[in-house]
Amino acid sequence: MPAMVREYKGYRVAIYSPTSHFAVITAPGSNRVINLQEKQPRATVVEGPLVCLDRAEALVDALIAGEGSRVASFE
Repeated sequence: MPAMVREYKGYRVAIYSPTSHFAVITAPGSNRVINLQEKQPRATVVEGPLVCLDRAEALVDALIAGEGSRVASFE
């Protein structure tokens, strides 16, 4: 089970471990994680997981704005 989950504009953004600070994003209506490669949202331990979730939401905005082909691959 994820440690933190937010739904943002139909996408699910989750951090699965309270000690890790990287987020995964799933598309609306899917359980498949979007492969973000090096653009996967991350935060340092000092910044904390909420910063990571905010960065993931900004990435979702970029996906919706049509930058998806440059941001991620849907594998």
